[in-house]
Amino acid sequence: MTTNLSNLSIHSEYDGTDEVVLGDGSSLQVSHIGSLSFISPTRIFHLKDTLCVPKIKKKIIYVHHFTKQNNIYLEFHPSYFLVKDRITGATLLKGACEDGVYPLPETMTMVSKPAIAYVHKRTTTDGWHKRLGHPSSKIAQHLIRTFSLPVRKTKENSSLCVSCSHNKAHRQTFQSHGFVSTAPLEYIYTDVWGPAHDTGIDGSKYYIIFVDHYTKYIWLYPMSHKSCVHTIFPQFQNLVENRFNTKIKSLYSDNRGEYIALKNYLSVHGIGHYTTAPHTPQQNGISERRHQHLVETGLTLLTDAQMSLSYWPYAFQVATYLINRMPTSTLNNKTPFELFFHQNPNYMKLKQFGCLCYPLTRPYNTHKLQTKVVSCVFVGYSLTQNAYLCLDLLSKKVYHSRHVLFDETIFPMAQTNTCSSAKSQPVTSALGSSHPVAISLPLLYPVRPPASIASALGTAAPSSPLVASPPKSVPSQVCSPA
Repeated sequence: MTTNLSNLSIHSEYDGTDEVVLGDGSSLQVSHIGSLSFISPTRIFHLKDTLCVPKIKKKIIYVHHFTKQNNIYLEFHPSYFLVKDRITGATLLKGACEDGVYPLPETMTMVSKPAIAYVHKRTTTDGWHKRLGHPSSKIAQHLIRTFSLPVRKTKENSSLCVSCSHNKAHRQTFQSHGFVSTAPLEYIYTDVWGPAHDTGIDGSKYYIIFVDHYTKYIWLYPMSHKSCVHTIFPQFQNLVENRFNTKIKSLYSDNRGEYIALKNYLSVHGIGHYTTAPHTPQQNGISERRHQHLVETGLTLLTDAQMSLSYWPYAFQVATYLINRMPTSTLNNKTPFELFFHQNPNYMKLKQFGCLCYPLTRPYNTHKLQTKVVSCVFVGYSLTQNAYLCLDLLSKKVYHSRHVLFDETIFPMAQTNTCSSAKSQPVTSALGSSHPVAISLPLLYPVRPPASIASALGTAAPSSPLVASPPKSVPSQVCSPA
């Protein structure tokens, strides 16, 4: 227990009814619960489920939690105490006994970390399952326990996710291969998926992925034609080689024409090119399994939000973003993001795909009487900015904003899909094919949001960077066919 909320690096409001009872019978209220860390000369100790009791006089450590969570044991002697490692028996810390009490030495200091406050509404385990992009129950529970994610307890057991059942039934996976990597970018697996049955609202019909064999990190690029591969790969190469100051050593792909056209480029840059045998996609099993995972997760997101298939470029990019942040048994329950960037992902920024959101659009106003926000649909996360992507269904603009309020109980596309007049109309493109194109549809709410939401967003300082960049569509690679 601690008296100072700033000591907790991760915390949320305590919604229980328990109190701290003192020896004289009085009780003290618990305001928050969270985690803290403090450092000794030999080791950093972590304490989860730490209570913040503002009126308590002294900080108190629960010995059972301290020993269990740090794999240590304590020895209490008449004049001192020892903290020892359970495996090696090495002494990690020594402290003196003062008036019958064993205080921690003053040399131990709190680890300074940016405080993360769980100010959002608590949600159920099923709610986190949806926020995280519908991972397996085992992975969702692992993340909730590891990062102390705020969960609202319910009497009902977690039900079977209907969206997962519709989109995640599959056959046995491919067999593993014999490549062994020891560092990122040694082997890059790549494959092109498509054409999609529904052309994306940005004109995309295909996408290409690059998978790092060592970290399993995925990059996804939507594109309009397969011939875009020869322009996308140099961009990807420059991005990762400059970012991580290392070279791509080998590329593994199939024998299709879009990759055969890269042979000269790869040879000039000293990149080895391995290909599968003809008509044997199983040999590129890593890429095929990533396609399966991406498509299943993306379609699940679309189904859950009841959005048209023409929004698949947004859904697949969100799926890529989430999969890179999901722990996997292949990496010993670590995430590709953690292995690649050497830091933990921030799960508190995740929201349910397709939900109603209100980005602050005051910088785009032309006069002072315009409303400060616009009702939008949440369609993704910016990869280059600390911002959300919010799609205005009326203007078809995508706002990049970090000042967004979310209502994860309302899905505007689900409302519009129930209206008979809101069906997508097929239009004929210049190539002569018919594709369903989303038209401007009315939202559940008018453009002006509830007053409480507008006032909450209006508290932001006018001088702060409210909108990260002008509205633009989902990033995609568009070029002429070969």
